[in-house]
Amino acid sequence: EILACGGYFGWLRHPFRDEPTPDLARRLVVDHDLLLLPGTAFEPTDNRALRVSIAGVDEGSAGDLADRLRAAAA
Repeated sequence: EILACGGYFGWLRHPFRDEPTPDLARRLVVDHDLLLLPGTAFEPTDNRALRVSIAGVDEGSAGDLADRLRAAAA
């Protein structure tokens, strides 16, 4: 789910209800080469938010991000 989108960053809500967001962020970087910051780095509660840098991202890169997130859910 897209929560917010600006010029440089976007916020996504992840569907992994049973996985703490900091653990998910580590797994995404190690297993899927995705560097997303957990929302818990910016707020005290875990609301399943991830911050993604979108500055300079084109359609192909956005599609690659979506593919890697789908692979992480499989």
